Formats: sequence, structure tokens, C-alpha cells
Amino acid sequence: MTRINPTDYVRPSTAATLAGVSRALAYRLIAAGTVPSIEIDGTVFFHRRDVARIVATPGMGRPRKARDA
Repeated sequence: MTRINPTDYVRPSTAATLAGVSRALAYRLIAAGTVPSIEIDGTVFFHRRDVARIVATPGMGRPRKARDA
């Protein structure tokens, strides 16, 4: 049996906050199969590395702050 670390997983609302996107978008990404998720007892979870993938995807996540030249 594979053991999982519960701190590696977050709910969609937390994932959305971390990624800087709406909760609705987090659920749309799950529905579209864009970001993998797991469901345990009816509760959906994202792996934290997949949240990082949302942030790294152009057009998603928090906009980058402009740097002063």
C-alpha cells in the first residue's frame, strides 16, 4: 500500500488561493482534466505540485508583477 502525506494535498479553494485563480476555475480545470485531482470520501483534492503547474501555465495563475527597469 502506498502511503500519502496529507500535507501534500489541498482542497480546490486553497489551490485557487495559492494559484491566484477563482475557485470556479479550479473546478473547471478538474472537469476538463487539465489538472489531476483525487477524491476521498466525496472531497476533491489537488496535489501541491499540480497547483504549482497552474501558476506556471501562461494565462493562468497570478499575474507577474512588473519589474522596474
